[in-house]
Amino acid sequence: MTRADTVSRNMNKRTGEGTDFGISIGLAFIGGYADASSYLLAHAFTGHVTGNCVLAAVSAAGKDWSLTLERLLAVVAFLAGILSGLILNRFVSLRLRRFSLAMAMLLEVLLFLSAFLLFGNGTTPESFIVCMCLALGIQNGALHKTNGISVHSTYVTGMVTTLAQKTVDHYSSKASLEEDSAKDSTRLTMRILSTMWISFIFGAAAGAVVVSSFHRIGLWGILLPLTLLIVAEVKAKLLG
Repeated sequence: MTRADTVSRNMNKRTGEGTDFGISIGLAFIGGYADASSYLLAHAFTGHVTGNCVLAAVSAAGKDWSLTLERLLAVVAFLAGILSGLILNRFVSLRLRRFSLAMAMLLEVLLFLSAFLLFGNGTTPESFIVCMCLALGIQNGALHKTNGISVHSTYVTGMVTTLAQKTVDHYSSKASLEEDSAKDSTRLTMRILSTMWISFIFGAAAGAVVVSSFHRIGLWGILLPLTLLIVAEVKAKLLG
């Protein structure tokens, strides 16, 4: 076992919280895939509040009020999803709290499935946007720490900023002035954030390619891996 893995375990013991690293990587992939898919299908992001606000401003400047409202709706739905994820994690019974992330992912599956069924069946784009953004908001609210480190799986701006700061601090500080434990903690943070960032980008690329080729059928690229992540999360909690 490497020193970084030892630090990871110790951090989990101290904080009493944190999602398995592998689950977090998978959810980052889902976040990127869903973001790219929703933009291609409905011209709105699912997990990017800043991006949707900018797009809404652009639409408003072009006097495309319908598209402006859709993009603002995406922001509201995403924020509502975050609130729902936090409420689920906070107020679920103590006996079920360890399964709160699995329950959040199950809600995601149902919302993604609803989005798939609604899209192209004569319904308005708003219904699709609400389902997708609620799903990603719930994911963002439910997953907020991995090995004691704050993470986001639905957008990467904050994580990339933190990663850059940690990297500069790590390589610019004098080794003699930094304790080994602090160095290991910084390395662990860098490893987690960089891997989740790569997973998100890979998911966005995969979503763009698959949805461009297969249109709404490409949404199954979210449902299948998310179902596997639920199984892995439940198994990990039962064995843990």
